[in-house]
Amino acid sequence: MASARKRTLIMLYDVVSRFYDKLYGEEQLRKFRAASRLSGLFRPGCHRPNVVLDAGCGVGLITELLCSCCGYVVGLDFSRGMIRRAVERLKRFRNVDLILGDVEALPFRPRSFDLVLSLTVLQNCLSPLRALKGLLRCLARRGVVIVSYFKRARNVSRVEKTYGGLVVRDVDPSDNLLVLAKGVSVGRERMIEVAH
Repeated sequence: MASARKRTLIMLYDVVSRFYDKLYGEEQLRKFRAASRLSGLFRPGCHRPNVVLDAGCGVGLITELLCSCCGYVVGLDFSRGMIRRAVERLKRFRNVDLILGDVEALPFRPRSFDLVLSLTVLQNCLSPLRALKGLLRCLARRGVVIVSYFKRARNVSRVEKTYGGLVVRDVDPSDNLLVLAKGVSVGRERMIEVAH
């Protein structure tokens, strides 16, 4: 059973889903471009992720971009309103499935995804660290997790204590960005091994 706080968030996102693109579309695209640039995953000539999870996919804005360049994409969101809008936006794609679900209780087998993307979601979690560990559990052996969260969010302090050295700050005026990888290079020179 969802907590009162989570139920309130779900209702809020159900309402906001009708005009989410107008409110946050450009901001989300900016975060995705920053994440892509930092991770190096979508550079010309680079191996593209084949199986991707967009955890907290919202109305499918980023999911749509992923469908155009990745083999198979799963979008997950806890808001029915967001999922309805994503279904409408993504109906022309055959390489996507959308799931109504919670990032804190992921319904996926371990090591299912080459790339896990979760933009501006962690601060909505009751336990952001548990949610991040769940995302890492879903990650393939040589996969990458890209997460952004609000700088002002207080409930992500345990995430920053655990992975703080890997947090990229000031990429976006409102968010911090965290790029974690398992056995692959991230960016230009770093190799990050993540234990979960």
